[in-house]
Amino acid sequence: MTRWIFHVDMDEFIAAVEVLRHPELLGKPVIVGGDGNPTKRGVVSTASYQAREFGVRSGMPLRTALKRCPEGVFLAVDGDHYLEASAHVMETLRSFPAVVQTLGWDEAFMAVETDDPEVLARDVQRAVLERTDLWCSIGVGDSKHRAKLASAFAKP
Repeated sequence: MTRWIFHVDMDEFIAAVEVLRHPELLGKPVIVGGDGNPTKRGVVSTASYQAREFGVRSGMPLRTALKRCPEGVFLAVDGDHYLEASAHVMETLRSFPAVVQTLGWDEAFMAVETDDPEVLARDVQRAVLERTDLWCSIGVGDSKHRAKLASAFAKP
């Protein structure tokens, strides 16, 4: 068996968690940041893919996000809720025969030994989706750096 590194990156994690909590927001441009008021000082923590189509990005001032996406749905950050969702994701990752290193709420490295990393990565991806209703991208490489680069190519 060969040693591989997986980089698991949750897709639009904070926005996706908010959509699970508020299903009526599915398909809408969701922007999470600050206290949710885009006229106040604050920055975007994350934006759904629909909001990203308008050029909204993490770290952008909320006022700029409002100008780029006036029809966006702005929500306040709820760290406790994201921490709980993240714990379920990481618990799922730890259910596999791997060493798991978490990197914040929405990403982790997994060190695995397998002769078919693509099959195992798909199994991990499927388990995360089935257990949490959240989608993740997984990059496979022979180092952390290559796995992280690969996960960017796996994004929707």
